[in-house]
Amino acid sequence: MALYSLADFVVDIENKYDFLTRQCVEYQYSGTAPADFTVRVTEEDIRAEQNMTPDIRYPAGYLESVCAYRKLCIELPLHDAMLMHGSVISCCGRGIAFFARSGVGKTTHTMLWKQVYGEQVRIINGDKPILRFFDDVPFAYGTPWAGKEKLQSNDRVPLTDICFIERSPDNSVFRVEPVERLNALMQQLLLPSDPAAAEKTLELTDRMLSVCNVWVIRCNISEEAAIIAYGTIIGEI
Repeated sequence: MALYSLADFVVDIENKYDFLTRQCVEYQYSGTAPADFTVRVTEEDIRAEQNMTPDIRYPAGYLESVCAYRKLCIELPLHDAMLMHGSVISCCGRGIAFFARSGVGKTTHTMLWKQVYGEQVRIINGDKPILRFFDDVPFAYGTPWAGKEKLQSNDRVPLTDICFIERSPDNSVFRVEPVERLNALMQQLLLPSDPAAAEKTLELTDRMLSVCNVWVIRCNISEEAAIIAYGTIIGEI
């Protein structure tokens, strides 16, 4: 059992394997506040997770970590927070989220921004950030669950821009109305099976879209892709 600070929640994770302890070491909580959540993964949960990919055997500790994060994120919407499957960076005081279908290149595009703009860009999370609302402001938080590249920071940024990445031989960026990309966005969110949590997720999604700019980035994997996206979104072109 250990306490962690995740999206400014105190989370008590009752884990059995060391994998999760090592994974979350940067997020350990040493304060005195009581836990907002308690997460416990059973061996039955681990077996069920493994059965979802019978052709690939995963270490039990890794599976425990996957189960723990899912259990936490299923509860988040009732606390004005939710999981996103995307990459988030902080740049010039803005939080910019990149979403794409698997294999399209959201991580590649994220790294292009970091490669071109260096210290101006801080990667908050490369795969599974948490979005949490305080009043009407959505904040994207880093988490230890950050994909195989492990791109993450124990930090947060106000989310201002949502970008959908599409492959193209040429680079262009244009703004769209949120409703045009609602279906694509819903595919990148965890929608709980519990009706109350699902309804709250939809409400949070609507709130997010009401305050964020929504962009489509059609790009290749050249540095020009990041330069054009930066110039359009940050506003220097």
